[in-house]
Amino acid sequence: MDKKSEGRPPFVKYIAYLQVIGIVLVVLGHSFHEYPGGNFGMDMLMYRMMHSFRMPLFVFVSGFLMVYTTILRFDASPLPSFVWNKVKRLLLPFVVLSLVTFFPRTLMSGVADDAMTADVATFADALLYNGKLVIPYYWFLQASFLLLVFNYAMIRLGRKSGLDDRWVYLLLLVFFLVLPLCSFERQAFFSIEKAIDLGGYFVAGSVFARYSDSIDRMVPWRSPCFLLLCILVWAGLFFLLENTCWFAVCSMVGICMCVSMAKILEHRNYGFLDHLIGANYLIFLLSWYCNVASQQVLSHFVSLPWWVYSVLSLVSGIYVPWLGYRYLKTHSHSRWVRVAAFLLG
Repeated sequence: MDKKSEGRPPFVKYIAYLQVIGIVLVVLGHSFHEYPGGNFGMDMLMYRMMHSFRMPLFVFVSGFLMVYTTILRFDASPLPSFVWNKVKRLLLPFVVLSLVTFFPRTLMSGVADDAMTADVATFADALLYNGKLVIPYYWFLQASFLLLVFNYAMIRLGRKSGLDDRWVYLLLLVFFLVLPLCSFERQAFFSIEKAIDLGGYFVAGSVFARYSDSIDRMVPWRSPCFLLLCILVWAGLFFLLENTCWFAVCSMVGICMCVSMAKILEHRNYGFLDHLIGANYLIFLLSWYCNVASQQVLSHFVSLPWWVYSVLSLVSGIYVPWLGYRYLKTHSHSRWVRVAAFLLG
């Protein structure tokens, strides 16, 4: 798996670990729906601390992979080709799974948090507007698509104009830092506001990919002492900066904490996460169904302590899609499996 395949860049295991860490945190964050007191557990200290870096981490990794797999190696790839690949990878699964889920979702008025009506206008809104999505998690697919296409286009434009990469990344970073501070109506269309809020982390991931050799020489990622320092600084900044405009600093330290953790796992050959490598995208796409079934649906039939629903949601949200991933991998010769794999990106 870590050998270089023809036409593909070398496998970077610590980035794969970051993807696994990120998806586990995402599923865990979606597993507190039955927490007493309302707000789906979002007021819990553990949820708030985890939320400080889990989605920034996801976007950081997306920025890294865009530069590592395309900009640094396949720079000749034209923008239309890049956009089409992202349409197939991100938007096709979004539309297919939204369509498949829409009508069952409209029948869940007594179970789901938000009722939906079975009409064309509702489905159109569910494809276009954050907050009205059939599967709420899928705002990330829209925001990722926008960030990937915009940043790829800007980096290619900068190179064609003879502008040094450092200036391109600096301008992109300033753009995403300044734009959220501007006074304009927040745009829920196609999760634009999410892309704006998370764009700085995407650029940070791109910069890390572009200059990782130089950064790695300066930062002792594999040192347990450095990891401990990151944990302490992240926790301290969380309590100091929560609900302030400087909270992004805490998020970046949280990302550094995860990078250090992933590099230590790779360096010391701790392989307990290896079985999840490669399955993170399918887990993201399908975990919602497990989360809903093990929390909102099950709680209507069986009365259990809230944490039991959370454990069931976490375990099923990770391992039911993982079983699907394993099936797709082991039956890749099947025509129907190939069709399913294409539709799921």
